[in-house]
Amino acid sequence: MSSPLFDYRKEAETFVGVMKDIAPELKLDFSPDSVSALEAFISKNFDPPGSKYFGNSLIAGVGCYVGEVVIRAVGGRWNEQGLAEINGIGEIKALFPIQKALKRFKNGPVDSLAHYYGTVLKYAPKK
Repeated sequence: MSSPLFDYRKEAETFVGVMKDIAPELKLDFSPDSVSALEAFISKNFDPPGSKYFGNSLIAGVGCYVGEVVIRAVGGRWNEQGLAEINGIGEIKALFPIQKALKRFKNGPVDSLAHYYGTVLKYAPKK
């Protein structure tokens, strides 16, 4: 019997709920501006890279959240086979927001989530 596919959308919503308790000043409403706010939160609380512990659940939550913001802004969908990628955004073959979140925590602002989101908007077809 196969296991159910991971629900990336639900993970993003759970992340928002957890963050309301941890950082009530951080407004995570799935808007484009919220990606910059999340980037600022990460910068304030986790930079320089390696200075603080971050767990896999934080990486997954951040990545799923950014992925959901992308989907709501430009379309697309989480991979139907359960892979941690977004498909169906015009000529963009796949996006990997969870991998990008991991890079952000490991490498710091050079792998900015806000810049990533802006780059996606630049290349995604207009809705």
